Amino acid sequence: MHATFDRRGILSFPALLPQASPAIVSEMKARVAARSTAAVPAHKRIDARRARLACTIRKGDVSLLVKIRGKNHGYAVSKTLNLVNDMFVALHEAYPDYLVQHFGISQE
Repeated sequence: MHATFDRRGILSFPALLPQASPAIVSEMKARVAARSTAAVPAHKRIDARRARLACTIRKGDVSLLVKIRGKNHGYAVSKTLNLVNDMFVALHEAYPDYLVQHFGISQE
């Protein structure tokens, strides 16, 4: 897994989920989009005034982008890493074969 941070204040995780199926893409896009809504508990929610999330798809790879607003770098990194963790927990529950195939995670 790779992460980059550029001068524009964008934290990105390129190809976070390589060669994801359409079902995984759909679920992860919905999960990312919902993260800034009131439907998510406050302790997990990402305040759009402090950081904006985007999920992009290129050649079947899911990437996560976070535009950090102002001096909220610590906040954005912490919340984003929590989101990435939650994404992988969801994958572990619903798509364990994907994790085995693309990340070499044990089948147990």
